[in-house]
Amino acid sequence: MKDVVKLRGRDLTRQGCIDAAKEIALDKGWKTPKSQKFVVVIDGKECPPKKIASAVTGLPVSGFSGGAELNGKFVSLGFEVRAK
Repeated sequence: MKDVVKLRGRDLTRQGCIDAAKEIALDKGWKTPKSQKFVVVIDGKECPPKKIASAVTGLPVSGFSGGAELNGKFVSLGFEVRAK
């Protein structure tokens, strides 16, 4: 398990993901889009991978791809990724 992986030249950190998941859990207006195929499980919460990665790296959600490549980064950080 790693503490940091790179996403488009930016650091995606394990602790940053945990912190972002806490913030997203407070965002009561967030809904899972029907097009979303995966969730990353952080502290027992199912979270949107791209939204977490964006919050941690500062990259816009439209600035990188999701799917297998992004999911692999979360797995490298020690998180579970599930099909939605």
